[in-house]
Amino acid sequence: MESLSRRKFLGELAAVGAGALVSGAAFGTQRGPARAGKINIHHHLTAPAYVKFLTDNKVRDFPNRSVAEGLEDMDKAGIATAFTSIIGPGIWFGNVQDTRRLARECNDFAAKLMSDYPGRFGLFASLPLPDIDGSLKEIEYAYETLKADGIYLFTNFGQTPLYGDKYLGDPMLAPIYEELNRRKAIVYTHPKDNYCCRDVIPGVGSATIEYGTDTTRAIQSLLTSGTAAKYPEVRFIFSHGGGTAPYLIGRLAGAWAPYLRDGGTLKEGAPPPRATAALPKGPLFELQKFYYDTASVENQVALAGLRKLVPMSHIFFGTDFPFGNAADRVKNLEASEAFSSQELQAIYRDNAVKLLPRINA
Repeated sequence: MESLSRRKFLGELAAVGAGALVSGAAFGTQRGPARAGKINIHHHLTAPAYVKFLTDNKVRDFPNRSVAEGLEDMDKAGIATAFTSIIGPGIWFGNVQDTRRLARECNDFAAKLMSDYPGRFGLFASLPLPDIDGSLKEIEYAYETLKADGIYLFTNFGQTPLYGDKYLGDPMLAPIYEELNRRKAIVYTHPKDNYCCRDVIPGVGSATIEYGTDTTRAIQSLLTSGTAAKYPEVRFIFSHGGGTAPYLIGRLAGAWAPYLRDGGTLKEGAPPPRATAALPKGPLFELQKFYYDTASVENQVALAGLRKLVPMSHIFFGTDFPFGNAADRVKNLEASEAFSSQELQAIYRDNAVKLLPRINA
């Protein structure tokens, strides 16, 4: 497919802005400062260039939504600010130049949203992995030019077109983590199909089982490789409640599991850390450093496990727009009765403000 130049992309984006993106005036206060409402850490609003690439290449039936629809969904649920990211399968299709171009166009699109709708959107910038040099350049551009809030990584990546075959703890990412650690970066993660595990059960979509499993694989990769401990200034956020990690805590953290109480604290008599060379403070310490969002886990069973695993301050509100209605996410979260009203306030806003202080700037 012929690559769009940056100038052509921006021109097309301006044209889209007259239609699907609509003017802020049509939505009253939407161009004004963000209200002190909820913060959605998990909002997919994808650049037209990426949508076009995927549809032109018949990669997937793309559930894209306009900015107007995204804002409407936010407003119905009382969401002041949403942090945007792309959806799978990602931007690596075997061509380095296309991947670099798509990363840049996706990030430019998200930055334009921040400019056009002050306070309403944040940006987790995509990287052209597995291109390390290109990714380092994109990190610099994202932070220095676009003023990104963090970096967006899929749970797997690799050399296989469309699908990944490597995880976040892979040693090839060392230059990326060194730079992110220097910047004390936030890294938001999201699952996607891995080449190993497509269509394992015919008729069952990846989001049903595989996404949660792949999130846990990524978490385990960061632990086993020692990446989590080696780069302590990188703050990881895992979507969908950390996948299956809360259920597998007995295998991930061993003897600590029976001693976990609400908020991730330990009962008296808990065993000492299971220290290793890779994890000097043990796996539970690293698991409790990570942050997690509530998208798709708004039920008492899943949330009970998550709140046993981590401190309340490490749980964020997420909707997974457009794969979920924000108002329904709120309704389900509150119906679960998993949190007090004070804890809900922390999840809806306060926790994110502490990690992302620009929200109140």
